[in-house]
Formats: sequence, C-alpha cells, structure tokens
Amino acid sequence: MAIKVLVSEDSDEKIAIIKKELIELGVTENCIIVAKNAFETRLALTEHAHTFNLMLLDLALPNRYPDTPHASVGLELLRLIMVDGEYVAPDIVVGTTAGSETLSEYEERFRDNLTQILFIAPDKNQWKFSLRMLIQRIKTSQDSPKEHKVDVCFVTALRKPELSAVLNLDIAWGAEQSLGNGVLVQEGSAVVNGNSISFICAHSNQMGMVATTFMMRVIWERYYPKLVFMTGICGGLRGAALGDIVVADRSWDWQSGKILQDGKFESAPDQKEATPELVALARGMDTLALEFWASQEERPSKKPVLHVGPMVSGSAVVEDTALHERFFSQHRKAIGVDMECYGLYFSTQMSVAPTAQVLCIKCVSDLADRLKTDNYQEYCSALSANVAFGIVQRYFK
Repeated sequence: MAIKVLVSEDSDEKIAIIKKELIELGVTENCIIVAKNAFETRLALTEHAHTFNLMLLDLALPNRYPDTPHASVGLELLRLIMVDGEYVAPDIVVGTTAGSETLSEYEERFRDNLTQILFIAPDKNQWKFSLRMLIQRIKTSQDSPKEHKVDVCFVTALRKPELSAVLNLDIAWGAEQSLGNGVLVQEGSAVVNGNSISFICAHSNQMGMVATTFMMRVIWERYYPKLVFMTGICGGLRGAALGDIVVADRSWDWQSGKILQDGKFESAPDQKEATPELVALARGMDTLALEFWASQEERPSKKPVLHVGPMVSGSAVVEDTALHERFFSQHRKAIGVDMECYGLYFSTQMSVAPTAQVLCIKCVSDLADRLKTDNYQEYCSALSANVAFGIVQRYFK
C-alpha cells in the first residue's frame, strides 16, 4: 500500500531535502504533496481527504503568498485539524523547523498537538533517523493487529531492585519466558475494580536508552500493550530530595548535539512526551505516596514530594554537579536525570497502531552527584512501582 505524505513547507531548500529523504525511504514522488502556505495546505487536506499517512508541518508558515511566515499560522492550522476537526487529520502530524527560535514563544502550544518536532537542516542527521522510523512505523502499521494484546506493561532498567519491586505488586505473575535476543518477560493478571486486567513485565538486559529502545521493540512486536510504565530509580536535580517521585512529562537525550571546534557543546534536544492522560492521573498520587512512606521502616526521613517535570536522559551515570547547569540550559524545569526515559518515549511514539499510552515514573535515590548511595534503591523502586500501580487502578475504574 502506498504511503502518502503532505509536506506543508514554504522553504524550497527544506522541501528539496525532505522530498529527497522521503524518496530514499521508498515514498514515491507522486505520493508527496507539497503545500507552500496555509491556504494550499487547507486545499490539500480538502482535496485528499482520508489519504495522508503523514503530514510534515512547518511551524512558521505564511498564510498565503507572499505573506510573512509566522508561528501563529501553524498553530491555527493545528487547531483546525486536531481540535476543531475542520479537516480529516492525517494519521501522523509532525512539526518541522530549521531552528529553535520559532519554538521560543510557542513551544508549549505546539507540543500540545504534535507527537514530535523535527529540526531539519542539511548539516543535521537526527531528523533523518526520526523520519525513517516514522515511515517504518507507517509501513508496519498497515499489517499490524487492530487491538492491544495486553493491558499493562511494566518495564525497568534493572532486574534488582527495580523489577523485583514490580513483581511484589498485587499481581499474579507467571513463570519467566524468553522472547529471544535476551529479553525475558513475565505475564500476569489481576482484578482491578472488578475488571480482569492483563499484565507483562520485563527488564532491560543492560542500562541505557539503546537497550530500552530495543527491549520495547521486541515487546511491542509480541504484545502491543495499551499502557506502558517504566519504574525505578533516578537522580534528582534542583528542587528534588531523596525519596521524591519524578513523573516525567517529557524527556530528551541531554548529550544530543554538536561539539564545536572551540570545544563548546551545542545542544540539539529532541523532546518526546508522556501521555497527558497518564500524567494527569499521576498528579493525584500524593496520598498514595505518603501512605507508602508511612508504612515503611526503612525510608528517607523526609516525606515524599511528587514532581511533574522533565526527565533528562543520557548514556552515562551523572556524578558531576557541573553538568546540572547543562540540563537547566536545555530546560529550566528539569527535575530528574536517568539513562532510559527518552529511549522509552522514543520507541513508544515510533511504535505502530494500536499505539500505547506511556509514562516514566521514577523515585530519587541520589542527587546526581559524587555522594551516590544504594541506601534507598529498594525503597525508591518499590515506591515508584506502587505509584504506577495506583495509576492503573484509577485508569481501569
């Protein structure tokens, strides 16, 4: 089945490199429709209703030729498509921009309606990888099942203590089984508010974003879960204390970018978001967290605080507090740092239909400095797992 793409873009240079990449990915040229302004985009959506698998929307478009491009035009188009339903929405709508300036004032509003934003420039390659994954997702979805095969998936980075905490939840777990390639899972079931809910859990064969992305790909091809939670431990940043809970509403690879000739680092973060519904449910978990804290003998002295904010991810364990300023320069509200969250969000957003809702919930076991300790890893793993299970109980009412 042919893949049809709408490229809503006013820059001839960007149009050329986008078309070149799409054609190399197997999209035929006559299936690539180009609209250079908002008027042409609306016309294309009307004339080609029900046909676009993917829309690449420039965040700063002119309304008509020769108007000046502006972010407000792109936002209005998004509202007409995604909120008002004036046009049949393409299967996937992705934002594009040549730089971060366009996002400075409107970022939050764009990200409310976009699965992701690609930074497209001739000297950048991350967008090509993301586009390749999107096209692969569309190709695979054409042959994928239409229903989820399991309700809830728990994943962790470590077998102990993180997965052990999940296995201690009030769920009847079966024997461990191999999906091949080193991924081990356990299937389970529980009655939640009178509903029989199916579960699976797994841990990565090593820490890090790459291993997490691979694990989720293997799990997805077998189970197509409805909800995906990652639980466990993380490092806390400014404003977080030991034992606090971090609900990651978004994540990115803090090491993504370019090292310049003068040795300075120019970051190019590609944010991926959690599912808003699960984030909203997580905000109500304060009481559960306090009850858990009160029930434990081995616990931090301070009552847990639940934070909702960005979790930055990287391929290295962070012990240098000087790196914290880099995190805050990328997002002033960064609250936690781990090695997996971005990989989880990336792989879930790249998965085929039926898509999953996803959320990473971790508990602060250290402050991402040289004073690391294992004192509260078991407590933090158990707290994050119980908060996630509390969200499941609220979801399946």
